[in-house]
Amino acid sequence: MKVSGTSTIHDWHMDAEGGVTGTAQLTMEGNKLMNISSIKVELKAESLKSGNNSMDKNAYKALSTSKYPSIIFEMTGPSKISGNKISTTGKLSISGISQTIPIEVTYSVNGNSVTFIGSKDIKFSDFKIDPPKAVFGTIKTGNELQLSFNIAFTKAP
Repeated sequence: MKVSGTSTIHDWHMDAEGGVTGTAQLTMEGNKLMNISSIKVELKAESLKSGNNSMDKNAYKALSTSKYPSIIFEMTGPSKISGNKISTTGKLSISGISQTIPIEVTYSVNGNSVTFIGSKDIKFSDFKIDPPKAVFGTIKTGNELQLSFNIAFTKAP
């Protein structure tokens, strides 16, 4: 999982270093996904790392990770599967605020594993978060973010 954005001095990104768990109930016919009954993915917010400790601390403060340690996506709507593309809706919860969002992803099957790949543009303001600032407010993060993911679910034994 990856979060990307902009600031007054440069574009930035934070990559999840572990911290991602999830469950899915999928119906398969061979290598074809037929139905998705449920998907839930949880990301420990402090597993997101930028390579810059002060940036990470500003991000965790903005996300209120001490109070809301996880970012959670849970599918809420029916899924429409067409070829290897899926359209659905889900509840995205960040910093105690939940929004229902539409999302489109692609999937692939490899043995007992189904991988979902996609991205979603969101805004800090959608979740009532003030974009992080640094150096006494002279460096400001843009309001727009892109969440990107490549998540594999493996059939339970």
